[in-house]
Amino acid sequence: MSEARSRRGAGCRCRGGAEAPVDRRYPACNRFDGVNPLTRLFGADLFPQQRSPAYRPEIDGLRAVAVLAVLINHLDVRWLPGGFLGVDIFFVISGYVVTSSLLARHDESRWSFLRRFYARRVRRLVPALVVNVSVVSVLFSLFVSPLDDFFAPIMRTGTTALFGVSNLYLLRQGSNYFATDNHFNVFVHTWSLGVEEQFYLAWPAVLLLCGLGVASGAGGGLRRLKILSLVLLVASLALYLGLSLGGNPERAFFLTPARFWELTAGCGAYLLHRGSGSARDLGQRLALHRWRGLLSLLALLALLGLLLLPEAWRLVTTLGTTALTAALLILLRPTGGIGRWLCHPLSLAIGLVSYSLYLWHWPVIVLARWTVGVTPLTLLPILVVTILCTALSYRLECLFRYGHPSLPVLGPTGLAYPAMTVLATAFTLGLQGPLMGRLFAGERSHTVGGTVNMKRIDGTTVDTVHCFEEPNDPVTTDDRPALCRAQGGPGRPTLYFLGDSLTHMLIPLGGRILADGRYSVGFRARGGCPVPHFSPWSGARHGLERYRHCQPYAAGELQRLLPRLAPGDQLLLVSNLAGYFHALEGEQRRQAERSYATAIRSLAASLGQRGAGLVIVASMPTFPTNQVSGPLTLCQREWFRPAWATASQCRPLLVSRQGEIDRLRPLDEFLEQLVATTPGTALFRPFDSLCPPGASSCSTYRGDVLLYSDATHLTNPGVLLLHPRLMGFLQGLRPPQPSPRGGDQPPAS
Repeated sequence: MSEARSRRGAGCRCRGGAEAPVDRRYPACNRFDGVNPLTRLFGADLFPQQRSPAYRPEIDGLRAVAVLAVLINHLDVRWLPGGFLGVDIFFVISGYVVTSSLLARHDESRWSFLRRFYARRVRRLVPALVVNVSVVSVLFSLFVSPLDDFFAPIMRTGTTALFGVSNLYLLRQGSNYFATDNHFNVFVHTWSLGVEEQFYLAWPAVLLLCGLGVASGAGGGLRRLKILSLVLLVASLALYLGLSLGGNPERAFFLTPARFWELTAGCGAYLLHRGSGSARDLGQRLALHRWRGLLSLLALLALLGLLLLPEAWRLVTTLGTTALTAALLILLRPTGGIGRWLCHPLSLAIGLVSYSLYLWHWPVIVLARWTVGVTPLTLLPILVVTILCTALSYRLECLFRYGHPSLPVLGPTGLAYPAMTVLATAFTLGLQGPLMGRLFAGERSHTVGGTVNMKRIDGTTVDTVHCFEEPNDPVTTDDRPALCRAQGGPGRPTLYFLGDSLTHMLIPLGGRILADGRYSVGFRARGGCPVPHFSPWSGARHGLERYRHCQPYAAGELQRLLPRLAPGDQLLLVSNLAGYFHALEGEQRRQAERSYATAIRSLAASLGQRGAGLVIVASMPTFPTNQVSGPLTLCQREWFRPAWATASQCRPLLVSRQGEIDRLRPLDEFLEQLVATTPGTALFRPFDSLCPPGASSCSTYRGDVLLYSDATHLTNPGVLLLHPRLMGFLQGLRPPQPSPRGGDQPPAS
């Protein structure tokens, strides 16, 4: 089949209006009678279409597979564990379609080439995105308390999405796409739009660099594009693999340079399929026309098989999905094999609205999580609302994309789109600023407990972003500790909190200490890393790759902290010592105790030279089966959050008080002996603040207030229970006395 004939065959599906001609040579066209499938679903003239003659309807069918995979995965990951790979399918398709569109144009100048391309992209993407972000921001502000720690980061994600950089914002926030937190971010799905929009900024320049896109371009442009595409694909793939295997999966996931290889794979598929300058596609040139139906079926079945694999296989499944999608773009035909099924009216309808469906499905699901819950009872309403939002969004999409006689201003003007983006930005910023909380429809008297993941002291730079690191983050050599100190007033001693995630948990306590007016405070924490460093740990975790930076981190933090210490300062070490010592027995236990004792004595000596004291914070009650996932406000009853939507993990849990005391006794006795034999040290016991003497059980609740967000981490109200006891303890300490200085050697760690 010649390319011209192929285009005529493909064109019969895509042109709006019931009177479009039927090409009897291609039976796949006849079932549609030239009618836009969306017109059948939603009514005549609702979705006008203007498709190019080179339109391939089977690609829209493949889009349907991708967006349905994402939808199913987001409704319940257990139904389709690898459904998130639908986004990777979209990336490859985008590379193919955008390259096809750009190579079909030969403008009179480079400026005209760029201007027309970006105008098409803006009309295609911006209006629907602006409306989505604006409407969802209003709904989110209605149902989420502005005091919740999730509120500000989620709203900022929406604002950055308007400028196509939400992927960079999420990376900066230290977000993992698969983390529980992001299940409650209504805008987290816009990260992929950011990647694509950044690709759209770069790819036209690549074509111009190769001499393509303008009528006066030099010859050999396609050959240069093939070479450059291959170079970019290899370089981007190497970056993706390096980041993924090198302990930086978040960077591999969110960064556009690490995703460029997937979009470039789509470009390569187009160059192999249609970009040779020949009238025949690759399948015909390789004499695959007899087998391409079977090959495309096998490729699609393999692709669907990858969607069934769990997220733990992400690296392998991403590589396989990209390769199989590129192969399908080359092999598929609308008139044979699996291509006929992909060209079914329903498949085409879903594929055509895939952008709007992708925009709306996730916010609807997440807003349900914040309100009525995602349960079998609410599944049908969620799907109905998603379909309605998708239909309205797609109509808006078409109005801006194809214009309308009564709304000519929506067409060529270059001012409408920047203006609507600026207005939407101002609106979302207003909801985070002067209007914050004005729309909230819930109970305003609730005490919001915050989360374990976002902590801050208002009015300071002491917060999670600056003062907490993941265990596999590179060790920093900058002056971050300066950002993590809040000055309470001139001449006041400073309480420095240093340790693992339990230190991070105590940041809200710093705000209460500052308000007392007696101390300044400082916080530095790294998840899973005790300070000072010692070994071994329970389960030999100290030897895992994930924790290889713990020792240099602890040594570096102490080395930077020592010169800052002044007489009267106190260093409080807050780490989950019970967890590190748990299950260690015999010689391993004795070795860990010796290692920790040596590090503490060396550190105490260094602090003593500066007149600073050392406080070890002892263990607290733990609840091994407790795990409150997501925002703690979900444990608060609201009129829009019925009883069935309250998270099951919000129920109170109890453990025997005496059992906890017996469990912690060996560690407590070791710490008591260590403090008794190490000058300048003290032991603070928070246990009774959380589990009062006289109680038979320790509880995750105090009255109606939730104290624990998981087995070991306290909520903000739980942390504040420690304040009276800690202040009394500090008041009873004797002021540290400077010992004879023997130099500024860093302590052993």
